[in-house]
Amino acid sequence: MKIGHDLKYSRNRPTPAWLYSPWFRYGFLAFFLAVFGNMLFQTWLVGAGASSLRQAVSLFWTFQLPWHWAYTETSVPAWVAQFSFGFYSIMLTSFLLGLILMALYKPRTWCAFCPMGTMTQAICKLKLRAFSQ
Repeated sequence: MKIGHDLKYSRNRPTPAWLYSPWFRYGFLAFFLAVFGNMLFQTWLVGAGASSLRQAVSLFWTFQLPWHWAYTETSVPAWVAQFSFGFYSIMLTSFLLGLILMALYKPRTWCAFCPMGTMTQAICKLKLRAFSQ
């Protein structure tokens, strides 16, 4: 909020309706869960010894940023390091998406289809439906 409102980094344009439509929100949630599932699978492969540690951070699920300079062999198991690289990829991509969307539209545009918010909304709707019956 500080960057978008106080520092005037945001253009404060209305968020396009398709970004908060249910089909986009749940489609993005499915995509995000597939990426998260792949991250867990890669972690499992490293833990099982079927794959070697990939010392790279994926940006926007596509671009590989070499991260070998940031990782030094420690007492941490390789699967923990692999999980860390994957999780950092997701966090960095989410952060950059939030900044880009804030610059193009309103400061909290990312919140319109954030996977955590979409899952929370779905759980609340399911609970409300269960309590109303």
